[in-house]
Amino acid sequence: MELFEHVPVLLEEAVAALRPRPGGRYVDCTLGGAGHSLRLLAAIGPEGRLLALDQDEQALRHARSVLAEYQEQVILVHANFHTVRSQVEAVGWGTVDGVLFDL
Repeated sequence: MELFEHVPVLLEEAVAALRPRPGGRYVDCTLGGAGHSLRLLAAIGPEGRLLALDQDEQALRHARSVLAEYQEQVILVHANFHTVRSQVEAVGWGTVDGVLFDL
């Protein structure tokens, strides 16, 4: 059994700063434990979409479990955040409503 744990710092403040709107498109460039992504998905509702990147396969496996109820809304990508522009283009999004980096 793999153990993956990450507690997002300033979770509420970071998500509030994005001012998520229902139906919006957002990118989490540092998926990690999926805490920010989970909160964003709840805020953007069933019409919203999230592209989430992480270069750590273990983080992606963990996120698939944590975000299972949102699987139709989220796109998980094994990639470093420096490729965010090409990843957004790859999913066919011309623009996004917000980008989160938990650095």
